[in-house]
Amino acid sequence: MVTLVAVGVITAVLQSPVGEVLHDNVREMVCLVDGPECGGETWTEIQRPEEPEEYVFTFPIGYYNGPVIGEGDARVAIEWALSKQGLPYVWGGTGPHGYDCSGLVQGAWRAAGVQIPRTTWEQRAALPPVSRDQLQPGDLIFFHTMSNYPPPTHVGMYIGDGKMVHAGNPVNVTQVFGNPYWESRWVSAARVPQRSG
Repeated sequence: MVTLVAVGVITAVLQSPVGEVLHDNVREMVCLVDGPECGGETWTEIQRPEEPEEYVFTFPIGYYNGPVIGEGDARVAIEWALSKQGLPYVWGGTGPHGYDCSGLVQGAWRAAGVQIPRTTWEQRAALPPVSRDQLQPGDLIFFHTMSNYPPPTHVGMYIGDGKMVHAGNPVNVTQVFGNPYWESRWVSAARVPQRSG
């Protein structure tokens, strides 16, 4: 009984404005090295930016249950991300009940045993770039979706066939290539180094 009451109180605080204030004051550690491994001296403390006033994707949502392609760690990361479909977008969310865009892809690659940085900016800076015509399943694709922040402001994971899995609201799979919204907001792509081929 005491446990249920404690869970209720914690949930209420996290869902209230108090929870948002607590999150805005959280400082996190971000890996700055080129690659998936971080040593003791490669971490730096940064302040996460404040939540934007508006961050909404209003696209038809469907549950993707098509084939999963990819090899090695990339396939594991994609399967993990796809398993989170339907969970809500949460600013600063790293799960298990909700994710933001960079939290979702970081969690997916962590599940595959590969460490990548936390935010879209750090992910883009730390990972080797890849051109659109060389995309492979598991690659990260970056977009500029909020004009009041420097790009990139959104990241998804490419799953093949011109699609990505990303933390929209909710986590879902959406078509990127041929979609005017995403095509016009494209920034770049990057490849996560894998442990296995």
